[in-house]
Amino acid sequence: MGRAVETADVCLILEGTYPYVRGGVSSWVHSLISGLPEITFSLLHLSSKRSIDQPKRYELPDNVISFAEAFIHESLDERSPNKRKTKKSEDNVWNLIENYHEADAMERCRMSRELLSKVSDPRTAELSVHDAFHSLEAWELVLKRYRERAPDSSFIDYFWTWRAVHAPLFQTMIAEIPPAHIYHTVSTGYAGLLRVLAKLRHKKPLLLTEHGVYVRERAIDIAQAEWIYEEPVRLKVARAKANPLKEMWINFFVTLGEMTYQEADEIITLFEGNRLLQHDLGADPSKTSIVVNGVNIDKYAAMRATRDEFKDRPLRVGFVGRVVPIKDVKTLVRACSLVAQEMPLVEFWIVGPVDEDEEYAQECKQLAEGLNIEKLEFLGTQDVTNIYPKIDVMVLTSISEGQPLTIIEAGCAGVPTVATEVGACRELCEGRTDEDRLLGPSGLITGVGNANQTAHAILKILGNERLRKKMSKAAVVRAERYYRQSEVLNSYRSLYQRYL
Repeated sequence: MGRAVETADVCLILEGTYPYVRGGVSSWVHSLISGLPEITFSLLHLSSKRSIDQPKRYELPDNVISFAEAFIHESLDERSPNKRKTKKSEDNVWNLIENYHEADAMERCRMSRELLSKVSDPRTAELSVHDAFHSLEAWELVLKRYRERAPDSSFIDYFWTWRAVHAPLFQTMIAEIPPAHIYHTVSTGYAGLLRVLAKLRHKKPLLLTEHGVYVRERAIDIAQAEWIYEEPVRLKVARAKANPLKEMWINFFVTLGEMTYQEADEIITLFEGNRLLQHDLGADPSKTSIVVNGVNIDKYAAMRATRDEFKDRPLRVGFVGRVVPIKDVKTLVRACSLVAQEMPLVEFWIVGPVDEDEEYAQECKQLAEGLNIEKLEFLGTQDVTNIYPKIDVMVLTSISEGQPLTIIEAGCAGVPTVATEVGACRELCEGRTDEDRLLGPSGLITGVGNANQTAHAILKILGNERLRKKMSKAAVVRAERYYRQSEVLNSYRSLYQRYL
């Protein structure tokens, strides 16, 4: 790690994932780096705040030549680190900022490069951090936006939300960006902004891979957020407008998405539904393409040989993933309760970390206790090679997904899936192409948040051994034919080589 000044082939810009979080995108990142040992990588990780007790969940491969971090929600130094510019330059930048806020999406994309060039680099910026938050112009801008967008809301709440939205931008802008020949991020948002800054400063190509469309996922999070203040709804008063504070947050992430799509040289996602959503959010269709996820076929195929060892055990339902709200584990728990009423001997395993949202995980456990589900266990993080051979159906009740690796992994191990109608779940269970669909279904699709549908689908698979075996066979063939990790790595190897 002493070679931090060396220029990497690829700088991966990551937000809240690898190497601190297991599973999902982190698994993909680790597989990408490990599977391309001839490519050197530097990692720039964006975290919320500095934490001395945040352990790395992965050992960095030898081809990672540097690792750096930036902390976007730490206290911002709002004194005046930049020398004040001339009155004319200050007037110009404030006019630009005001016009930017008034512009439509297409015009904002055109203006974003000029705006970032004037405010992003602390050494040359025409607007200091102090002036961005404490000048008369800043005050007047906030007042104007408040009067236009949220006149019926509390100004105090609007003011502090404005600051909370914009302060991380300046923390992101002062992050040190390691040298690299290519900058690659796996989301828009703050990581996307940092990648745009890398392009502006270093004039290097930018690649974006979105597993789930970041803007959509943040919109879901914000809509559910309890930390964003909402005024109580008064009796007999209908609320015609969305919460303007939540709307401010959503518009902020939409803007970062537009900016990232505009500057990206190539935009990759995992399935056609995501690609179309990217187009709707401003991505140029000519830049977009699909590279599906894949798994180590040999690793998971080896588990099939051990399945017969457990043929005399009780039937078992498994969930593999993080116990967090976006996975909607509460709907899973309710479905398990319904299944247990019909098939009392069935066992339920919830496998995955419970420390990412400890309050939510505790609520899920309390729900299971309240429903008196005796055979449901929260097993925490486990080696999934010890899990898939011991379950008969894998269940995913997420409210948002990209292309979940757990469905592919379970399928390769011969386990059919029940999954919600999100992301690529339907094509993973029913096929992506005409040829793929001829294999038959390897799982069943249910509605989001629908415990009854989920329970019915689980019972249908568990109660029909012939159907279960047929789905298991289709799952194995589908995974081995269409979702090989080696093909994914070859796609990214070719992509990197093209720009290197």
